[in-house]
Amino acid sequence: MRHALTLFSLLTALFLTGCFGINQPSDSDIHDISEQHFNQQLAGLFTATTVTKKNGYKENDTHYIAEMHILATAQESLDEYATKLMQDESLSSMEKFTLGINLGLLKMSLPEFAPGDQIEFERSYLFIKTDNGWMLKKELQTEELSN
Repeated sequence: MRHALTLFSLLTALFLTGCFGINQPSDSDIHDISEQHFNQQLAGLFTATTVTKKNGYKENDTHYIAEMHILATAQESLDEYATKLMQDESLSSMEKFTLGINLGLLKMSLPEFAPGDQIEFERSYLFIKTDNGWMLKKELQTEELSN
C-alpha cells in the first residue's frame, strides 16, 4: 500500500510539473536566452554582467513576456565603436547607413560612457513556444507592452 501511495505521489508530481512548467520558459532559460540576445545585439559595445528577471507573465499558452534588468559593462566608448563600424569594409553602404541610425538612437538614449563603465538596461522580451522549446522572438517596446 505504501508503494502504491509513493508511486501515486510521484506520478502526480510529474504530471503537475509537466502541466505547470510547460506553459512558460524556465527562469534559467529566460536568463540564458536574454543574456545571449543582449550580448549579440550589442556585441563589441557592451557585455551583460548581471541579468535579472524582474517580472514575467503568460500572454497566452504560447507567448510569455519577461521583464529584465541587465547590468552591462562597456567594452569601448560609443564613438570608438561607431568609428570601427564605419571603417569596416565588409559592410555595405546600406548596412552602414542602418547602423548609423541605430548608433544615433543609442547616443540619444544612453549617458556618456567609457570602456569599463557599467550601464543599467531595462528590456522586455517576448518568448514564444516552438516545437523545439522556447525562443526569444523579439524585444518589446513600451507601447507594445500596454496593448
